[in-house]
Amino acid sequence: MPRLNYEGEWYDCRDGESVIDAFLRQGVNVPFSCRNGICHTCLLRCVGGQVPEKAQSGLRPTLRAHGYFLPCKCVPAGDMEIVPPRAADLYTPAVVHKKERVAPDICRLLIEPATPLYYHAGQFINLRRHDGLIRSYSLASAPQKDYFLELHVKRVFRGAMSSWIFDELAADDEVELQGPEGTCYYAPSAKDQPMLLVGTGTGLAPLYGVVRDALLNGHTGPIHLYHGVRHASGLYLHHPLLALLVAHRNLRYVPCVSGPQVPPFAVAGRADAIAFRSHAGLSNWAVYLAGLPAMVWAGVELARKAGATDAAIHADPFESATAGIPTAPGGRGGRNSDRAPDAEMWAALDAGERLMSILVDFYTRVYADPRLSSFFHGVTMQRSIEKQYLFLRQIFTGERIYLGDRPRNAHHWMVISDELFDYREALLMECARRHGLAERLVQRWRGMEEGFRRDIVKTAPWNRMLDGVALPVDGFGETLIEVGSLCDSCGGEIPPGTKVRYHLRLGSLHCEACHAPGAGGDGRGRET
Repeated sequence: MPRLNYEGEWYDCRDGESVIDAFLRQGVNVPFSCRNGICHTCLLRCVGGQVPEKAQSGLRPTLRAHGYFLPCKCVPAGDMEIVPPRAADLYTPAVVHKKERVAPDICRLLIEPATPLYYHAGQFINLRRHDGLIRSYSLASAPQKDYFLELHVKRVFRGAMSSWIFDELAADDEVELQGPEGTCYYAPSAKDQPMLLVGTGTGLAPLYGVVRDALLNGHTGPIHLYHGVRHASGLYLHHPLLALLVAHRNLRYVPCVSGPQVPPFAVAGRADAIAFRSHAGLSNWAVYLAGLPAMVWAGVELARKAGATDAAIHADPFESATAGIPTAPGGRGGRNSDRAPDAEMWAALDAGERLMSILVDFYTRVYADPRLSSFFHGVTMQRSIEKQYLFLRQIFTGERIYLGDRPRNAHHWMVISDELFDYREALLMECARRHGLAERLVQRWRGMEEGFRRDIVKTAPWNRMLDGVALPVDGFGETLIEVGSLCDSCGGEIPPGTKVRYHLRLGSLHCEACHAPGAGGDGRGRET
């Protein structure tokens, strides 16, 4: 039976048990989310013993070489010595080459990483300050031409990172980088495909990178770039873009100003409204959207309605550091909270009968899908169907019948990417079509789902909010149970009056035999 040494203590691992399950059973507080190798939240490092090949699937070669593995996918064949990740492995040092103000509230950073960074223009990196503060910034540089990484930073009111960058960061200072991440980049395989790019504010940064990358790769199709700002001073790349216009006849650049003072070279109005009014048919187009989340997700829907496929739409919403933190107690705020009932939708769903059929079909697929099923660990399919039915019935009818958490709290621990959100959404819409829902209603339903994207998509777990108080994401507690229960590990009976350990997020209970010394059945338990 394998033993696991973690931070100086030994833990038993039962035959066939994953490292993450062994740790949770014995009260080891380690980060995790999907438990299926998708999110990489639980990443740990092995410094002794053998790592199964499956436990390193999907990791970068450099991480695999340093012994990193996914404990949720690791069923050890022998003893392992495990340590937390090293910051130096996940982040790479870099030096600020230049900082310049390009607008009253925007600065341009040129950064030199200590080691070469393979990336696509338009992806983003995580920038970490010396005290551990992290923010994400998109790459405006084009790797085949630019030596330095180029970031565009907007000063945010009371923003900890942006204020530090504007007021303190200087040339030759050191920072740390992680990445790259994201799918908002150019595909050289479609050089004749028309491209529509719409960005607001510093959302121009990834789009500028994508445009330059496309032109450097010899793109021949038309490229239409719309940049939206409130004031003309925000058109911070106006002259570089004019220079690109002169050099490339297939590029069109439209500066848009929504404020009261519009210069003669700009168009009055919002960039997204102008762009989609000018491009009513987007079949076979590639669409790129970046900047304000509300604009980006509205643009996604407009692009779909104009004929663009989901695979051709690239979205990069610039969420703030506090995105998803509710303003109302318990996380019950949000764009969909005050949504008007949809009588037509409810009638089309046969007053719930067709909705139930759609959800049964959908969750049957979800529970069989390795990318989605892990998020429902320990929850029966019937329970998932019932909760979603009540939630959607309340949305569509206005009846106050759903007593569960809103999406922000219900999904607070799930690390879900935009790509996975899209995957789940597409599966649900496919089921709605299979059961005869009209396409215009399918798209209306999809629009409702999009309203919850910012409450669900995240790169790390959020705290659950209760009466305005942030609760711990993970950890363990102890309680005296008044009613008998069963151990979630061995299935043994736990009699009333027993003091048990439980996981704060999962609510899983473990009997004394499972988390005490000798829990693995060989009497060893933990050792120091």
